[in-house]
Amino acid sequence: MNSTQYLATNLLIETLTLNLDTYDPGPKRIDTFILAQLETLMEKIQQFISDCTLVPLDEDAQSRGKIMLYFYQQPNVVRCRFCQKCLNEYGAAIEHIKMHERQKKPDEKESNAKITSFIKKNCIPKSSDKMTKSMRKFLSKNPTTLVEGLIAECNYVQNDIDNERVLKNLEGCLKLHYPSVKCYPFGSRIVGTGSLSSDIDMFVDLENGYLGRSANTVPEELKETVEKVVTILKSTNDWSIDDIILSARVPLLRVISVIHDNIHCDLTFSNGLAHRNSLLLQYMFKLQPTARQLVCYLKNWNRESCLNSYTLSLMVIFLYQCHKLLPSVAKLQEDPSNDMIIDGWNAGFATPTLEELNMKLWQSSVPGLAYMFFEFYSFEGRYFSMETQVVCPFLGDVRVLKSSFDSPNYDKVPAQMERLKRYMVDHQADTDTKRPFIYNKPFVVQDPFEHSHNVAKAIPVEIATRLMRSFELSLQSIANQKESKNLEN
Repeated sequence: MNSTQYLATNLLIETLTLNLDTYDPGPKRIDTFILAQLETLMEKIQQFISDCTLVPLDEDAQSRGKIMLYFYQQPNVVRCRFCQKCLNEYGAAIEHIKMHERQKKPDEKESNAKITSFIKKNCIPKSSDKMTKSMRKFLSKNPTTLVEGLIAECNYVQNDIDNERVLKNLEGCLKLHYPSVKCYPFGSRIVGTGSLSSDIDMFVDLENGYLGRSANTVPEELKETVEKVVTILKSTNDWSIDDIILSARVPLLRVISVIHDNIHCDLTFSNGLAHRNSLLLQYMFKLQPTARQLVCYLKNWNRESCLNSYTLSLMVIFLYQCHKLLPSVAKLQEDPSNDMIIDGWNAGFATPTLEELNMKLWQSSVPGLAYMFFEFYSFEGRYFSMETQVVCPFLGDVRVLKSSFDSPNYDKVPAQMERLKRYMVDHQADTDTKRPFIYNKPFVVQDPFEHSHNVAKAIPVEIATRLMRSFELSLQSIANQKESKNLEN
């Protein structure tokens, strides 16, 4: 191997050096596990050096130094192998592991719980847990400075030139087999809420399937498509296969761009709905930039990643809609000329300005935004209840009840949701658990286009209880900080 091909090794060594530099000089206490790791590393380094032949540096030291400056791995952050969440504390990492373990096998207490309905008041048990150390530490930070840094990172990631390069490279690899292929990026990197560790999500439209695949398409055909793409990418030196997930509601292929800094990509092949979702979020955040700031803040507040980025974004948009600061999706779909029907759902929308909507630009401090969010979604919220109501960006107000979808013949489903009503009638006897509208859950956060999709359906009651408690404790903390500042003044 040429000496210039050790980029990943160079970066790892640089990262380890920076990490060790963060410790204060002088005596240190380490446990046997860390000692064993260091001894193994030193042995491997000695073996590596003994196998090497020294050659001259191919380029000047200044160029190599620039590489170390421009490309890096964060020295004090680790990433979860399962969900890519970034963490930097042992305590937070252990709590995160527990969260994954709870999701893998249902908690016995939950399985034995008497609560089978999550439609009525008090369906989410209340907790008296104290605030965790990691949450207390997060809330003690200067929120304005924190969000300024987060927005800077999000902007960098959103405008990263590698986003487009990765997309074009993928299209190039597939074009010989699928001449009309087109890739559509979506997700947090694209809408401006992503971090340096965020994957690039892409809908890969192989054969003009943006508006949906044929109604006669069976799962086996999609599986064959994914497997063919895997074979194509394996035949190149540009991509490696990370994971193939065919059992998900939307089948997923996880790949790594070897030639573009090992960026991870999640590829889907069903339709363009996710891309349309991201375009909607981009539009909403452009109307109200503080909404994006709030999402970035909440993503970091959400220490256990119980709520994913998309769910948080919809909750923030719904909050703004209920305060008459953003339009409902139904409002944006009033003109049928904007319709775009994808697999039976209308994913089209107009893009009027705030002035045209007769709405004001909302300016608020970060603590003010966070307070508004926690107050709205807490147990004591005056306008909304997570227990009985639906987070519904489509209608953008609090009138949608979970019980509306539990009515005979679905006659209480809001009239504006005629597509959903027809869908529920058509699929009421469906045995495929991925298809029905899952509304009997602690949290119901409805997709703005695909109304049958509860994006928060995977949150179990135990996690919902902890989240509601976190809303309450965070609300109290922000209120106390505000009171302290008032007293100082």
